[in-house]
Amino acid sequence: MNQRILLSVIAVTGALLFSGYGNAESQAQKKSSPAAEQPPQKQFSEKTKGAISFKGIPLGKPGVKNALQKMCKEKKFNPEHDRCSFNENSSQLMLNYENMVDAFALVTLGSGDALIKVEIDSSTPELLGLAKALEAKFGKPQKTSTVIKNAIGTQFDKDTFVWVDDQGSRITIESIFYDYNKGGVVIESAAAIAAQEAAAKKAKETAKSNP
Repeated sequence: MNQRILLSVIAVTGALLFSGYGNAESQAQKKSSPAAEQPPQKQFSEKTKGAISFKGIPLGKPGVKNALQKMCKEKKFNPEHDRCSFNENSSQLMLNYENMVDAFALVTLGSGDALIKVEIDSSTPELLGLAKALEAKFGKPQKTSTVIKNAIGTQFDKDTFVWVDDQGSRITIESIFYDYNKGGVVIESAAAIAAQEAAAKKAKETAKSNP
């Protein structure tokens, strides 16, 4: 009887040892096997297929005032209302842009008469159409979708599309700002973006030092 018990104990112990070794070996194989490794996450390329410009006018390049004035005069409304002088840093013009016709754009010049920013408000369907046009031109954008609420609590689906080129210039489309059927597109030079980020950082540091 004692011999039988001893043999059973030996058999069970051996089985457990073999099983433990097998499991350890299996785990080691999983760690070393490339197939068991987590596949790398797909990295989105934020760079466009080409340099971002506005109707062929480069962003951040000095001396484009004449080109902007020529573009401005394509619409009779602009010279009739003295919109083409660009005596101020910003001027609101009527123009066409991709699928947008007779859109009003706030055009901003920077140092050396460089085009640094263009802002256009439009309807949500028109902006979604613009996103398709720009995707065909610059490639797939970085897209985020969120749900927003207006002042009375009504919810809306909001899509944001972003393109960035090698120079750091950027196009951002927001399908909705704060209410139904109204959003906008912003086209910015790298210098304008850097200035905004520096101003935001400074404001944040000031708020921290003055609680």
